[in-house]
Amino acid sequence: MPWFKKSSGEEPQDESPTAQAPVAQADPVLEPLTSAEVDWVRSSIAELGEQDVLFGDIDDLGRHYDEMLNAWLRLDEAHRPDPNPITNQIGLAFGQYVADQARLDWMVATDTHGTEIALHRARGNVLIYPTDLVAKRWAAHERNVIAPLARDLIATVGELP
Repeated sequence: MPWFKKSSGEEPQDESPTAQAPVAQADPVLEPLTSAEVDWVRSSIAELGEQDVLFGDIDDLGRHYDEMLNAWLRLDEAHRPDPNPITNQIGLAFGQYVADQARLDWMVATDTHGTEIALHRARGNVLIYPTDLVAKRWAAHERNVIAPLARDLIATVGELP
């Protein structure tokens, strides 16, 4: 769903001598998910069960991610489908696992780059973009990263005041 995908490119910079200094980025505006968005998150994660992924098992989710990435990479580059549906689905399940373990809340974060689903906790000013984390690892063709990344995030958030 396009609601939660930040634009991937940066704004072009004016390199003329009269270009002004960049304006500081404002913190994103955070809003709770609507009921339709909550349903989308839940149904996306539930669909992984139909792909034999064990709910709440980060190691199994990591196995699934690696299998999907390997299968995608075996395809001729011209025939590879858009990976966004896969990375969004895995990112949502990844995010739910982290949210459950680190007591974070799903939010919609909007900034100058767009709108994306995120995990948030006011205490410690935590803001994590789980679908973006997964998409970046996919784009880098990283394997064996999902479970360690989740555990590292949970540990880091747990150490915050």
